[in-house]
Amino acid sequence: MDSDNNFGPHKVGVFDFTILFEQSILSLLPTALFLLLVPLRLFVLRNNERAVELRALLWLKLIIGGYLAVTVILDIALVRTFWIRSMWAIAAVFTCSLVLKATLLILEEWPKPLLPEHDKIQETSSGVINRSIFWWLNSLFLQGHRSILETGDLQNIDPKFDTNHVSGPLEKRWLRDPKNGQFSLLKCTFLAYKWQFAAGILPRLLHSGFNFAQPFLIQSVITFVGRKEMSVQISSGLIGATVVIYLGLAISGAWHKHLSFQMVTMYRGGLVSLIFKKTLKLKTSSIKDSAQVTLMTTDVETVVAAGASVHDMWANMLELPIGIYLLHRQIGNPSLLVLVPTIITTILSGIVSVAMEPATVRWNEMVQRRVGETSSMLDQIKGIKMMGLTDFFLQTVQSLRVRELKISAKFRWLLVHFVTLAMVSAQVTPVVVILSAIYWSKSDEGLSVAEAFTSLSLVSLVTQPLVSVLVSLMQIAGVFAGCGRIQAFLLLKEQELMTTEVPENGLAVAIVDATFSTDDGNTLLSDVSIRIVKGTINMIVGKVGSGKSSFLKAIIGENTPSQGNIKRETSVAYCDQLPWLRNTTISKNIIGESQVDEKWLATVIRSCALEEDLAQLPQGQATLVGSRGVALSGGQKQRVALARAVYSRSKLIILDDVFSSLDQTTADTVFDRLLGANGLLRTSTIIMVTSNARFLPSANYITVVQEGCITRNQVTYFELELTETLKAIAPSQVPKIVQRDIATVSPTKEIDLSRKTGDTECYKIYVRSMGWKVIGIMFPAAVVGAVLEVMPQIWLRIWTEKGDGSKDAKYAGGYVGLVVLSMLLALLNIGYFLIEGVERSSNNLHEQLLRAVCRAPLHFFTTTENGSILNRFSQDMTLIDMSLPLAFYLTLDLTLRGLVQTGVVASGASYFGAFLPLSFLALYLIQKYYLRTSRQMRLLDLEAKTPLYTQFTEITAGLATVRSFGWTKELLDESFKLLDTSQKPFYLMFCIQRWLELVLDLFVAGMAMLLVTIALRIPGTTSEGAIGLAMVNLLGLNLTLTTVIDQWTSLETSLGAIARLKAFISSTPNENKDTERDMPGNWPAGKIEIEGISASYSGKSSFILSILRLLEFQAGTIRIDDPVNISGTVRQNMDPEGLVQADEILTAALKKTTLWPVIETRGGLDADVSTLGFSVGQRQLFCLARALLSHSNIVLLDEPSSSVDDITAKEVRQIIQEVMHGRTVIEVAHRLDHVTDYDIVVVMNEGRIVETGNPRDLLTRGSALKALRG
Repeated sequence: MDSDNNFGPHKVGVFDFTILFEQSILSLLPTALFLLLVPLRLFVLRNNERAVELRALLWLKLIIGGYLAVTVILDIALVRTFWIRSMWAIAAVFTCSLVLKATLLILEEWPKPLLPEHDKIQETSSGVINRSIFWWLNSLFLQGHRSILETGDLQNIDPKFDTNHVSGPLEKRWLRDPKNGQFSLLKCTFLAYKWQFAAGILPRLLHSGFNFAQPFLIQSVITFVGRKEMSVQISSGLIGATVVIYLGLAISGAWHKHLSFQMVTMYRGGLVSLIFKKTLKLKTSSIKDSAQVTLMTTDVETVVAAGASVHDMWANMLELPIGIYLLHRQIGNPSLLVLVPTIITTILSGIVSVAMEPATVRWNEMVQRRVGETSSMLDQIKGIKMMGLTDFFLQTVQSLRVRELKISAKFRWLLVHFVTLAMVSAQVTPVVVILSAIYWSKSDEGLSVAEAFTSLSLVSLVTQPLVSVLVSLMQIAGVFAGCGRIQAFLLLKEQELMTTEVPENGLAVAIVDATFSTDDGNTLLSDVSIRIVKGTINMIVGKVGSGKSSFLKAIIGENTPSQGNIKRETSVAYCDQLPWLRNTTISKNIIGESQVDEKWLATVIRSCALEEDLAQLPQGQATLVGSRGVALSGGQKQRVALARAVYSRSKLIILDDVFSSLDQTTADTVFDRLLGANGLLRTSTIIMVTSNARFLPSANYITVVQEGCITRNQVTYFELELTETLKAIAPSQVPKIVQRDIATVSPTKEIDLSRKTGDTECYKIYVRSMGWKVIGIMFPAAVVGAVLEVMPQIWLRIWTEKGDGSKDAKYAGGYVGLVVLSMLLALLNIGYFLIEGVERSSNNLHEQLLRAVCRAPLHFFTTTENGSILNRFSQDMTLIDMSLPLAFYLTLDLTLRGLVQTGVVASGASYFGAFLPLSFLALYLIQKYYLRTSRQMRLLDLEAKTPLYTQFTEITAGLATVRSFGWTKELLDESFKLLDTSQKPFYLMFCIQRWLELVLDLFVAGMAMLLVTIALRIPGTTSEGAIGLAMVNLLGLNLTLTTVIDQWTSLETSLGAIARLKAFISSTPNENKDTERDMPGNWPAGKIEIEGISASYSGKSSFILSILRLLEFQAGTIRIDDPVNISGTVRQNMDPEGLVQADEILTAALKKTTLWPVIETRGGLDADVSTLGFSVGQRQLFCLARALLSHSNIVLLDEPSSSVDDITAKEVRQIIQEVMHGRTVIEVAHRLDHVTDYDIVVVMNEGRIVETGNPRDLLTRGSALKALRG
């Protein structure tokens, strides 16, 4: 007993610890730590019956559970000690104590009733053991295995991931930061969630400790096998040590990675919320090219990917010197040579990482440009198809894709360099160390089997951190680039907020000596002074481009004065000339973020003349309007937007030419019901731009704007000179669109089932996209490479067993040759795949998707969200470009490597091979059980992001409207809810990955225990070399198996992009019909024949759409000549195909439409159209100028003067008569003043032709035309 009073820890002569060591370290230490925390818990629980019902106390449950779990395990050693010392009384007491603790632990782990707000939050209410082994996820796996998972089926996650919770700390840090460095955002992000980072430090240190225990275990097992006499106690101790080490690796690895992923989930929520908030504060001129969506997808995901391994970055730095020290104990000074490859690869990787950041930035910029061009195409798809622009856009976007892939090739080359450096470190380092030991420190006695394989395990533990460091450098380069782009965005100049100063009594708006300019210094309005009286109707008139819309935007605060000041009412509603609608129901678009009032809604709908329209729609108010309102006609969209302004009951209502898309009858009806003598808005203050002179007599005051100046300020209609008055113009009514049922691209039942079981056709599509040549080279090379990778270890076993590890050129040469051959083959294989295979595949798949979109009929876009389509071109293409090829290659390579490693492990003990079939069966069942849920979770993750991105693009499109209504907070809250929804599958995907890693680690732990048990308990089943080789391969087998299934899951997820592409192409109808009539021999001749056409739309513009084949015919035929082709920056927009050689011709067309003076002052033909700030009327004139350059025999015009003043309308009419003489001109018109200029007029009503004939003849008798003209 005397030795038990010493600290020990080993008791002399007995295979046990000393009692002093056990009681001080295994008993008193955990108890002391517990006693520091338990008073806090007792104080909080003093007045509560059930702690689980208090959300703030759930984490305290882990303290008791953790203490009980740890002490139960440690007390087993104490109980064993007292029993083998024959200290019966003390042993009995400690045994009872152990049973009591175990009972308490079971009770603490037992599920308890939850409050309603905690329903389904299974993780936070689970005990420490439950959470350590991720048992709480089994219900999710069972549900995913049995049925199709939906977002609503997912259990709630910890409230600490709520966007409102995670956004606060980061926003506060960012606002306080001086922002004087390029890494300011990165620093703020880390510091905002520093405590979550700190929580993962201890489990990561424990994981490192268990890692470095493996070489000691390997050496002890090999040494024991080499002995002639075997001790049962020692063999039992080694088996127990194997269990503890591998279980410790499994639990600590799962914990530290789980905590890391909790941290990056917070990173994602915080960064996306910052981008959302910043966007709502930006100037509308700063929002373009879908840049913010790219930041939310590509850049944030890059930061998340790197953040997941943040603990490995610092831990690897600690593991490197520790590993070198332990290696030095084995082989002496040659251990220092492990630094040679390390230093070389680190220097070279540093050089490569410097080049990686600009390569990543350039690639992301090209992705942003391509996605922006695609987004622009989708936003104006109707106009593009009407003008036959689809082929041009197809070529334009695809050429951007080709250029993007050429630019990304540099990044992929650098990626190959990184893989090369990592491979050199992993493969060359063992050669350098082993050969140095044999020919230097062990040259006399040779290298024993135990020393050789212990050294190999230590080299592996040193090179793994090194490879991780190299990978981290690559990730850091991406993080710097991604954070840099996000930071640059967050530092953009914000829209200045209008002061809330209210004008003096009786005034709604007061502007004094104000001048408004663009960011580049161009003056929009100068010396503006105006006083608008409350309760009056104020109309703003002027020529196209005179500054009317700029004046309205100045009032709502979108244009801030460079001098002077503005005061206005705080309650404002704004209706833009281009109506802003969200992809939701009509009623929700009208109500917006206002309070629901059904009675008031019905009144507003009637006042805006929407009753008849809603009656024609199958779902009435519940009809979805589609992306940007594509399912509605222009007039319907304008009236819905107008209804939103009316519904808001705002005191000040600002309308920007909202009647331009309505026919005169509808316009008169709406105007009378809203602004007539008994109109709904007669008590409100109205400021409206109008190009319809019929409304001017109803105005209390009229303001005339010319060339950015107010020439007549608040005069009455009778004071306005006749020459200044605009004559009545009645814009065309766009067809009412009947809702179709074929809209959305939703997977069929077969595709839904593939969410669980996968789709082998996706593999075939991907392989075909690369070409069989690439696969034919890559696959055989991967098989040979997997075998060659373990051959150096097998050769070393032969060397140390048969050659005694002594100096022998034959063995040394073979060892080096096998390593070089393995490395060279692997590098050539991955290099060929990443450069040749990826470029072919990415190019082919993008072109297939783009062609499917461009060839889809118009009705497809009326019922399919643009955000959903855009997701295919952004997120799915990102998966296809990077995630998919890497996952494909790594899954193949690691699967082959895992099979070879398993065979090597099985060779470690004779009887172990009998368990191989069971092992493979277990792996098969694990992957099957896991993948059924994992596939669905990955898809749910992608699907949950689509509404988030759609919401974001919609808000940015209508930012001026959102801010004018004061809805930024409501829409931000709504966006945060969508972000919270997307966080659930995002976080749970990480959780089930940790479950998989834990299960595989436990599987490897079972293999290790079985291998060691057979080797130590059954004599003659193994040798020193065999067991050493097996355990060294076992060292990396768990990582290989985990990575295989993880990469397989990533592959299945990435193949989801292929599945969606396949579903999209197969379910998207093609507007090019096989039954369409061939072109006649005399085509084109300028002749149109229409026979019995019946289409599902109605109206005059539908007639134009039918001619262009954008409406599906129910009966009849159309034969038509080639339509007009256009495209788009001044020169490129005017002449996309480069048919006009002389700039003078382009300039002349622009002069005829009066646009040249505006364009000339801003850069001429080389000016970027997006920077010209054209008004709606100017855009119409620009389209007309483009049409003048066409030599087509048929010209289709859909109300070309709907948004221009009367003087400009006359100029447009004169241009049509002069330039288009001799062509077939078909025009939709509400302006009947010039109807006599045409040869034939067709009068339509409710989709039917009422009468046709010569307009002069029809006007001389009682015709429908004469009735319309009045």
